[in-house]
Amino acid sequence: MIAVVALAVASSSTATASETPSQEGLLEAEEEVVVTAEAPKPGKIPSYEYMQQAYDARGRGAYLYKQGRFEEAFPYLHASAKRGFRLAQARVGFLFQQGYGTEQDPHAAVAWLGVAARGNKTLPEIRNYFRDVWDRVPKDIRPELTQKIDDYVDRYGAKTHGVSCGLTGRIKKLTCRFDNERIYAHYW
Repeated sequence: MIAVVALAVASSSTATASETPSQEGLLEAEEEVVVTAEAPKPGKIPSYEYMQQAYDARGRGAYLYKQGRFEEAFPYLHASAKRGFRLAQARVGFLFQQGYGTEQDPHAAVAWLGVAARGNKTLPEIRNYFRDVWDRVPKDIRPELTQKIDDYVDRYGAKTHGVSCGLTGRIKKLTCRFDNERIYAHYW
């Protein structure tokens, strides 16, 4: 049952139709080249190129993930998870938990699921799945994993990267966007 719930959580999409790559022209995923633009210094606004590459990684990762191409999806999802995108974080946690597309790593799985579940601006399915996983964590290693989750929040949390997430639409979808993307909008 938990795997079914995880697949349902992992199958939801944050990308809009214009952000999701079409099947035509989808290049095979490369392991290392995902986001090449220079990361902004703390407190600085990311470049347009950096933001666009992060959105592209999120969209491509989601597309490949839905196709069941986990090994190809992992580097893209991991890149967007590192930039504060919560659904990508939940998917990366699930992939680490199951060992799909990457080595199985229960500690990394719990940490990624924990950062994705923190705060009010996440899907209830992500929060519930994390609670189910957390309930099975032995009490003696919970302090170590709590510290790892805190570290991931500090390093990869949405707030750290200037990303805001929220539930939008009549059918609630989790959407994460860079806070400062509006400075690159063209006003006519």
